[in-house]
Amino acid sequence: MTQLNPRQEKFVHEYLKTLNVTQSAIKAGYSPQSAHVQGSRLLKNEKVSKYIKEQKEEYMDESVLTAKELLHILTNAATGDETETKEVVVKQGEFVENPDTGRKMLVYSERVEMIDVPIKASDRLKARDLLGKYHKIFTDKVDINAATPLFIDTIGSSFEENEEALKKIGENYPNSTMIIDDIPLDD
Repeated sequence: MTQLNPRQEKFVHEYLKTLNVTQSAIKAGYSPQSAHVQGSRLLKNEKVSKYIKEQKEEYMDESVLTAKELLHILTNAATGDETETKEVVVKQGEFVENPDTGRKMLVYSERVEMIDVPIKASDRLKARDLLGKYHKIFTDKVDINAATPLFIDTIGSSFEENEEALKKIGENYPNSTMIIDDIPLDD
């Protein structure tokens, strides 16, 4: 890879953070009046565009979870082993002696602490649901709506009886396919 000058390199790193051409050019040290034009030129520059592609690929390889990592995190969440960090205000009281009166007073002090707490029950349930879908434990309801053909045996009836029966069936099931067996079996 041919080296970029420091401003071009700075532009690439800022551009990858924000995807804003003008702001990236300004932060890289280009004039605010010509930043948009200069940024557009830099994106068209072959060396710069190659460097952007390389940096994107490197970033994607490092930051994207693999399927195994994701399943591990979901499993931890489903079993309650996953925690989240929250800010908590801790109030602490202590007795301090007043130098003027000699009496003790209760003085409170507050500080913020970061603590790890288990994730919510709804998040654990969601993780369990996602794991169930991954392992294909749950199946979605499938509704199959298909026409079923009607098989009609007309052997042993007169033509008029058959015609009446077929009309009634046709009225009751107007969109049905009727398969009529009027061929006698040979004994």
